[in-house]
This record gives sequence, C-alpha cells and structure tokens, in this order.
Amino acid sequence: MRVLLLLAMAASCVAQSLPEERVIQSDADVGNLAFSTDGATLAANCRDGKVRIWDSRSGALKRTVPREQEDMSVTLPSPADILGAVGREGGVRIWDLQTGELKRRLAGIPKRTRGLAFSPDRKLVAGSGHTSDTGSEETVRLWDAAGKELFAAPAGLGGTSVMALSPDGGTLVAASYDTNVRAWSTRNGELLRLIEELPVAMFAMVFSPDGKYLATAGVDRTVYLWDTKTWKLARKLTGQPEMIQSMDFSPDGRRILTGGFSDLTTQHPVSIILWDAASGKMLRTLPAPHAVRSVAFSPDGRRAATACQKAVSLWTLP
Repeated sequence: MRVLLLLAMAASCVAQSLPEERVIQSDADVGNLAFSTDGATLAANCRDGKVRIWDSRSGALKRTVPREQEDMSVTLPSPADILGAVGREGGVRIWDLQTGELKRRLAGIPKRTRGLAFSPDRKLVAGSGHTSDTGSEETVRLWDAAGKELFAAPAGLGGTSVMALSPDGGTLVAASYDTNVRAWSTRNGELLRLIEELPVAMFAMVFSPDGKYLATAGVDRTVYLWDTKTWKLARKLTGQPEMIQSMDFSPDGRRILTGGFSDLTTQHPVSIILWDAASGKMLRTLPAPHAVRSVAFSPDGRRAATACQKAVSLWTLP
C-alpha cells in the first residue's frame, strides 16, 4: 500500500512540471513575445533594435524587421500583426510584420510618450508620458487610427507601468508607479474607476478574452482579478515565488500564465506558473533559468511561449 502511495505521489509531482517542446535561440535578449493570429509564427521584440519572427513549429527564423534607431518606445501587440514605435521627436510609426513594411504614420503624438497600447481591432492607440519635461505627473492619451486625439487624462505620479485596452475597445486601463490603477471609458474619457487599494506597483496587466475580468500583477507576487462590470476585486491568485512582470490569459479565458524575476538578481532561476483562473489554483510550474520578460499563449491555447534572455521556450500545455 505504501509503495502504491509513493508511486501516486511521484506521478502527481511529474504532472506538475512540463518539458520544453523547443528552445529558440536569439542573437539578442528578447523583450515581449506574441503569436500571429493563426499561431504559425512567433514574433519577439529584441533588445538590439530588431523584431525577429520565427516559425513556431520548426523554430526557423523567417524574417527580421529592423526598427529605427531613434525609437523611444516600441510595442508589439498581440496578435503579432503590427509593431508600433514612438520616435524621438514624437509621432507613431506602425509596421506590418507580415511584410516588414511601414504601414502608416500618426503625427501629433507628443515626444514624451513612452508607452503604447493598441485595441484588438487596431482602431485605437493609447499612450502615456510625463505631462511636462520636468514634472513627475503622468498623462494618458487616446488616439484613433488616423492620429486624432480623443482624450487626455491625468494618470498619477512617477510614470505609467503598464496599460491595456479591453477586447471591445471600450475601456482603457493604466497602472501607475504611484500604485494606483485607473480605468477610463474610451467613448468620452470618463474615469470609471480609481483603484487605490493596491499596496504596490503593477507590472503586468491583461483582460480576459471576454472582457469580464482584468488581471493585474506586480511587486507583491499576487495576481488580482477585477470584475470589469463592478470594478470590485473578484479573487486573488497567490503563491508565485517572484515578482510578476509578464502575464497572459488563455484564449478560452480559463487559464492564466505568469512569469517574473527574483528580487535578488535577474540571473536567479524563477518559476513560470500556469493558473486556473476560476479557482486560483496552480496547475503547472514551468522552470526558467533567469528572469522571464514575456509569456504568451498560442491562439489555440495548446502551447505557450516564454522569453528568458536570448532564449524563447515553447511548451506544450495539457
């Protein structure tokens, strides 16, 4: 009986971790990751000023899209169909990642803009930046696809750590280093909710695919799930050993993937956690040798990609 129990315990431990399907090596450190709409390719915004696009099955490099040297802020939204960048003198350039060609330019966007977020239909672009060159106050702005400013709103002190637009494009949310999170209506710029109860800054933010929940996570190693109808806290996911800086919802909204970094050093091994969103339980643990800068689900939810320095790991999920 004891032997059977030990075997069952061993099988349970094995089920909690998964082997890597494939490791793709990059010539430069990888920032954020995103799969294409069909899942056939995986794009990575790399630290050497290039976006690399790999075949997600074979790992073969398909295309490299160089960025312009004066780009101050670069965003690779999911799915990976475009790349957005703010130039040193302002304005946004948007590239088509399938062709590598410049798709369009949006003028009139302040040079102080540092962060960008795109709506899923690419009809809205949000940006954040210091209100003035010398102050610490932050302003969040929203533009349409033609570059027309729809609204500008104060967004706290110290800078915006992360932003997200809801799946229907109706809500813009931004987290600030002053630990507050703000949600606005994209129709008129109305402040829908000021979340002041968070103890620390949030580094990662993502909406569930149906838009019913917003997940935020950061310094305190906790995932907060907010009901976007009431903007009340629905549940907490606790147990991540490290600070969380990257997060993604599965396409069916049932699972959440998180990755982060140790407060000792970015070279310290960390854990990537697969969570059940409804119960808050940990489903799987994926090992990483160093800080994890980005995590992403494939469109079918069967695979995940994680970025760790110059390596991109692909995992097959249950």
